[in-house]
Amino acid sequence: MTYTSHPFLRGNENRPSYVGLNDDDAALIKKLGFTPKRYLAETVIVSQGEACDRMFMVESGWGCISHELAGGQRQILDFALRGDIVLPQSYARNALETFVAQTELSVLVASTKTFTVAAMQSPRLFSLVVETLVHNAAVIAQHLTNVGRRSALARTAHLFLELEARLERIGSVTRHSYECPLTQYDLADALGLTPIHVNRMLRELRERKFLEFRQGHVCVLDQQGLTKFAGFEQEYVEG
Repeated sequence: MTYTSHPFLRGNENRPSYVGLNDDDAALIKKLGFTPKRYLAETVIVSQGEACDRMFMVESGWGCISHELAGGQRQILDFALRGDIVLPQSYARNALETFVAQTELSVLVASTKTFTVAAMQSPRLFSLVVETLVHNAAVIAQHLTNVGRRSALARTAHLFLELEARLERIGSVTRHSYECPLTQYDLADALGLTPIHVNRMLRELRERKFLEFRQGHVCVLDQQGLTKFAGFEQEYVEG
């Protein structure tokens, strides 16, 4: 799937508004039949291998994009947050990844054809599609570097900093703290580690006074030190 962290939404989760879209663009979205949908946590929205011609604009909640492996394993590719666009990639019309609601998730859904028509009529929506493709490549490059070259501790730190940077753009970070619904199993699938190894990395980050992750809440204790340690450069998030 292709996804972007260039949020088209601002405001809060109860009353979102569209960033960069004028009133005509917003009206076009409604006119063309973008349908609001709400999914319960852990609902599979798109299954790997199934036919899919839909795209999604996330209005609230967290989604998870993953590649499913034999034996029930998976590699989490990214998380879809408020303001993100998710465009399922497919081969022979079959989805190449799975899209799941990590938490309760509200989205605007449209057919790919409908979205294409909207993008052709709205320069801003067309720009968002281009930004989606460019940003996707940058994110994948960072995640490949995480798994392939960064140490387990550095890649764990890098992921939390990436999430902080993305959430900060939509006003969901307060004093370097944010809510994070991910379990150690989710983190393990995203980082290419075992849950036990993730537990050790979280403990070491806490002992080094870099970061704390407790009961779904992340608090970055040393922003400068953690950023330097992880080699994190947030330009790829900002676009």
